[in-house]
Amino acid sequence: MPYDLKGRNVLVTGGSRGLGALVANKFAAEGCSLVVNYVSNEERAKQTAEQIESKYKTKVTIIQGVRFPILDRLPVYEK
Repeated sequence: MPYDLKGRNVLVTGGSRGLGALVANKFAAEGCSLVVNYVSNEERAKQTAEQIESKYKTKVTIIQGVRFPILDRLPVYEK
């Protein structure tokens, strides 16, 4: 990185798995403290947080995001 991220706080949405977990690991490797957001799989979020904390010795907090079911009923317009 061209600048120092050590000590910064970072929120990673969808950070419990896949690409979000990869992004969370990259920020942790730079010395950031993390907030990992998840929607439904708390156990997976806890596992990811524990893995990052043990590997990078950084603080990770997990929070559950809110899903808005009304958005599932909105019409989709295609061209």
